[in-house]
Amino acid sequence: MVAKSREARAKPRARCRALMLGIVSAVAVAATAASAADISTGAVRLANDVVPAPFGYETTTTKYVVAEPTPLYISPYIYPGSVNNTKLKPGEAVESLAKAKGYDWILVGKNGIGIGYIPISRLAPSKR
Repeated sequence: MVAKSREARAKPRARCRALMLGIVSAVAVAATAASAADISTGAVRLANDVVPAPFGYETTTTKYVVAEPTPLYISPYIYPGSVNNTKLKPGEAVESLAKAKGYDWILVGKNGIGIGYIPISRLAPSKR
């Protein structure tokens, strides 16, 4: 009878270990998937007068249009200098290359080269 009770106690422990292994595996897979969405700063091509985002970039699949008049900024900080006094008009489509990691700013580009940043608050998802 003593042997049977030890066996009975071992089964829940094995289930608990399997459950813990499953949880740890799920967390590892989620962390790998999240880091796959990151883009290193060196992988993004920028125009000469554009400052790289300090924490790198995240991928973005959303297509945007300008929602309100806005300049094109040289860095993703709180309203830094603008790029050549460029002003974008509402409804104008932008090529979104990436999101600045840690900031609500989108790096916009021309022919795959980053030409400046726009705050997400001044953009709207494109309907096309």
